Amino acid sequence: MPDTRTIPAGTLVRRLWSSDRDAVVTLFRDLDPESRFDRFMGTVSEAAAAAYASHAVSAEGLVFGAFADGILRGVGELRPTGASAEAEIAFAVAPGHRGRGLGGALGARLAEAARNAGTRRIHLRCLPGNRRMRALARHLGAEFRLGGREVHAVLALSPPTLFSLWREGVEGLFDAAAAVSAAWPTVPLA
Repeated sequence: MPDTRTIPAGTLVRRLWSSDRDAVVTLFRDLDPESRFDRFMGTVSEAAAAAYASHAVSAEGLVFGAFADGILRGVGELRPTGASAEAEIAFAVAPGHRGRGLGGALGARLAEAARNAGTRRIHLRCLPGNRRMRALARHLGAEFRLGGREVHAVLALSPPTLFSLWREGVEGLFDAAAAVSAAWPTVPLA
C-alpha cells in the first residue's frame, strides 16, 4: 500500500472521540446534496445525515477526522462487517476541501488501524459516478470488483509489524493530546 500520509500544511488528522460529536454533526449537516448522495449512495436529507452523524463517533469501529485550521473538514469511518478480519470504510469531506489529500490521509490512518487490529481486507463501496472515491480507492491500492449498481473496491492488508504497532501507538497518544487540547476551554488572560 502506498504511503498516503502527505497532507496539506495546517491539517491535522486524528482519531475522533465523543467530545467531537458536535463537529461531526456539523460536517455531515453541511454536506451539499451531491456529497450526501455520494456518501450514503442515495438521496439523504440534511436532517437524516445529521442524525446519522450524531451516533457515528460512538458506533462500533473507529472514526478519524481531518482538521484544517482547527475545523473538522473530513471524516473517515472504519466499521466491522461481521465477517472475520474484514471491515468497511467510508468518507465524508466538506465541500471546498475535496481533492486536497484529506481522504488519502484519512484512508492511511484507517488502513493502519485496521491492519494493527488484525483486519485482512477493507471494503469500500461507491456509486459508479463517484470519481473521487474511485480515485481514492485506487490511490490506496485497492482492487476493483464491478457489478450491479455499485463499485466495490477491496484493499488487502498485510499483517502488522512491530513498527506499525509502535507508530499507531505514538499517533494515538498525539491524537488523545490533540483532542484534550481542543476540548480544553481557553481562558483569556487579563
